[in-house]
Amino acid sequence: MGDRFETQGSIVQRIIDGSVTIDSIGEFENVTKIFPDDPGVYRAFADLLAQKKSIDAAVNAYGKATRLFIDLGMMLQAIVSKMLEWRIVQPSHQEGRAFYSDLRRAEVQEGSLENFLTRMAYPEIVAFMVNLVRVRLPARKIVKKFGDPENDIYFVVSGSLKETTFRALAEGKWGAEKSTADLAENDFFGDVYPFDQQEVSQSDVETITRVELVKISKERLRTVCNKYPNVELLVRDLYGTRSESREKEPPRTVRKTVRHKLPTKVRLKIFPKEPDKSPLVVDGITEDISSGGACLVLGAKYRTGHPAGLLGKNVKVEMNLPKAVANLNILGTVVWSKEVPQEGETSIVVGVQFKEMSDDNRAALDDYCFGSEGEQNLIWSLWESYMKH
Repeated sequence: MGDRFETQGSIVQRIIDGSVTIDSIGEFENVTKIFPDDPGVYRAFADLLAQKKSIDAAVNAYGKATRLFIDLGMMLQAIVSKMLEWRIVQPSHQEGRAFYSDLRRAEVQEGSLENFLTRMAYPEIVAFMVNLVRVRLPARKIVKKFGDPENDIYFVVSGSLKETTFRALAEGKWGAEKSTADLAENDFFGDVYPFDQQEVSQSDVETITRVELVKISKERLRTVCNKYPNVELLVRDLYGTRSESREKEPPRTVRKTVRHKLPTKVRLKIFPKEPDKSPLVVDGITEDISSGGACLVLGAKYRTGHPAGLLGKNVKVEMNLPKAVANLNILGTVVWSKEVPQEGETSIVVGVQFKEMSDDNRAALDDYCFGSEGEQNLIWSLWESYMKH
């Protein structure tokens, strides 16, 4: 399972987690044009703007990311985005209340992390947020080890980790590993409740990919709960639901909103500026596609010259999508290009912003990007089968 997280990391996901670096504000603006509805893109763009001291633009980008996260039901990610915005500019009472109201409007599952976050009263969620500490770690980093004191609870904002639990043989003695589990966004780990018990870790937790976490210490969480007893009830329910889910071990499903990150074979026609020359035709794969554009991996075998030479070129993207009556042929412009390490080689990656497209093409693309969850899982299974052959 861990290999899947690594091998299927899309270009845009690598931009978001920082493994593909974009240092130019202008380049990142072009990425947001290709993916205008991706909250992760706006979160990463806001981080860059904050780093570059472009304060007003960073606040706006964090705000847009927060709204998009809430629209997708990603409450933890919305809270972290809003935390980062408020650390730049302190919010007014009205702004704080407006954000809280947006969180409360979401429909969430009982006992879920989203339920825990959205069922706090306004002063409770504020007290919880101000005590959160953000942690960013690279792949293959130990977060906590077997035998460590359980002093913090961690929430997974993005990325994936592996938790290896060990079997108890006798009091004070432990044997071979008992089980392993993958942790992904909206999971949590760390046994800090009940507060009157001092636990030691029964597992190792290691990052698989780059991850972003937020944590709150046991003592700080206890202080919040002492002041707001309702929070302790929510913490109790959160741990209770985790215990039930571990016993049942329901299968993970692919989030509906990430349909646009499915790998798709494409053909790209790159038109030269000279009208008498034929277009350069290359095959590739798009791992990221939206109604605004796509990121295409052209592969190491193509010699297209320096990536910067592709900027501004007019192109045609040809795709054969499932259920489409005919191949999609969409005109666009290359607005972003870069050399990116890909499976041990260097590949050319281009970002294409789509121009106007026909109604049939737009309908087929929208259906592909936002299909049903069952269809997504089927396509993932087919893709995994294809990769094994």
